[in-house]
Amino acid sequence: MRRITGGLVSAALMVGALTGCASGDGDAGKADKAEASGKAAGKTEPSKSAVPSATETAESGRGSGTRVGEAGSACELPVSFETAEGWKANTMSEAESDLLGDITHHKSLKGTCEIDTKDRAINRMLVWTGPATDSSARHVLDVFMTEEGKYLVESKYQDLKVGGQPAVEVVYKLNSPKLGEDREQRALALSTPKGVAVIQLRGFDTEEHRRILPVYELAKKTMSGGSVPAN
Repeated sequence: MRRITGGLVSAALMVGALTGCASGDGDAGKADKAEASGKAAGKTEPSKSAVPSATETAESGRGSGTRVGEAGSACELPVSFETAEGWKANTMSEAESDLLGDITHHKSLKGTCEIDTKDRAINRMLVWTGPATDSSARHVLDVFMTEEGKYLVESKYQDLKVGGQPAVEVVYKLNSPKLGEDREQRALALSTPKGVAVIQLRGFDTEEHRRILPVYELAKKTMSGGSVPAN
């Protein structure tokens, strides 16, 4: 059996701690409280190194030249797109996917690929997938958002074209009892002959979510994969 990677375990626990779905008594809860306390106290971050971190590099929107989703790539998906410089894609094992689904309550789709910098566990883009269906991308996304549960406080949908194909995007906010604030997140859904995919961008808080937004925008800009009507 493949071991569950520490990065995903930390991320899943962090998600639970932030939304209140899990106990804050573990390491993730302690990290959450420490960071929230630091923000409340107005503590400044340590001075940055002359060498930019992977997250900072992603702010430029530069691509790595590596595509994810194609056969033989780090993650084989119904769609493919380019990863940002400094960001690495990893396929989730069954155990990792099950753990993530249990913590986040997402059961309609399977966590398939995680793309991150390792700068912080919660800073990541997740790809959820499912088999091909007659359901529209909007329906797939509606079900996915229903699973976000009682902490969903705001959502705004938009129909758009991605790679010349119909897609649906949602920008939404989740209430974070641990941080005492709402966190912005977003997700993009496509329904293709190869299966459905939801690309979700997370972040510790709204500020960091927006700071790593270029990695998500790069994926949208470079995405390909034939889809069925979004509505």
